[in-house]
Amino acid sequence: LKPAFGQAPARSTQSPHRPVPPQTGSMARVAPQAEQMPANGAPPHGKFGSSARIVTKNFNPLAELEFWDFAPAPCICCACLVPDFARERMYARIFDNRLESNLPLAPFACFTCTEECIVDRPFTMFMDRPPHRAGMCCFCIPFTCCGPPVIFEEKPKCCCINLEPYFGTVIKAAPANCYGCKIYLCCGKPCYTRCSYPIFSGTKNADKFLKTWRQALRDYAARPELKGKIDLGEMAIMETVQDGVLDLQSADRIDVKSPSGQ
Repeated sequence: LKPAFGQAPARSTQSPHRPVPPQTGSMARVAPQAEQMPANGAPPHGKFGSSARIVTKNFNPLAELEFWDFAPAPCICCACLVPDFARERMYARIFDNRLESNLPLAPFACFTCTEECIVDRPFTMFMDRPPHRAGMCCFCIPFTCCGPPVIFEEKPKCCCINLEPYFGTVIKAAPANCYGCKIYLCCGKPCYTRCSYPIFSGTKNADKFLKTWRQALRDYAARPELKGKIDLGEMAIMETVQDGVLDLQSADRIDVKSPSGQ
């Protein structure tokens, strides 16, 4: 029936957006679950690099560096000076063509109250640049006259006592290995330790990380698309240097199989 002249049409008492009643039985629809992080998306080494703000879903490194619980503090006695949310943003990872790391700073040490106050220091080092490869001399030729560059771990000791759980292992880099020369000619620590600089400190099981790092470096230099562009002799070598009595440190080469498996 049409409404009388001047009378508004009657409105329906039912809402046009009436909720749909839940279905049961085999026709019931399951609500989609929230997207979850893949199993390989969580860092494997505890709190370091585990901050939800920096974890990526495309997490597929070749290796991740382990740190002692007191890192990035220099020793176990200073562990209380670093807040845990700074450690959660700290990591070092090896990929097939680069090294990625973040070494955050807590500006007020243990008094840093929130993660927003942390100062990030992210780095990306590609494998065709130092310290992976020899630097350039006069910006034109590779600087290999003193030998290949070297990346090494320095394990702290006092006489025969291993101090690694208290100070951690320091990973350092030097521009050349000086062809294995010693400070005292035939004895003493390697000469390159005098011109080295630290990359990571407070590390744990660094020899495993360096071995994977060395293998990734060899595989990178052996890529077919880089044939004739990068000489394997320009790539860094990996070594382990241990403290000794009277500055008599020993250096052991960390080597891996060649890309051809020989």
